Amino acid sequence: MTESKWLKLSGLMHRCVYNRENQACPFSEFRKQDSYQQLQSLEKIGDSLGDQLLAACNSCRFHCKPIRNNDLVIQNTQHFRIVG
Repeated sequence: MTESKWLKLSGLMHRCVYNRENQACPFSEFRKQDSYQQLQSLEKIGDSLGDQLLAACNSCRFHCKPIRNNDLVIQNTQHFRIVG
């Protein structure tokens, strides 16, 4: 795999770079693991498995739903200045 594919893969391991979510995401199980389990999983990933994960992501990402942004509304304007 090329360096750019490895960077994309590492980004997808921690959070979807497309800001989307899907039940069939090949990275969802990895994201649910703790740090030690993630480290063990990363040791098993080679070029062929990395290519398979990226191919699975590319095939299902068009069926993903955008992740909803939960914006925090600030009611107290005494201590905050509204810029805009």
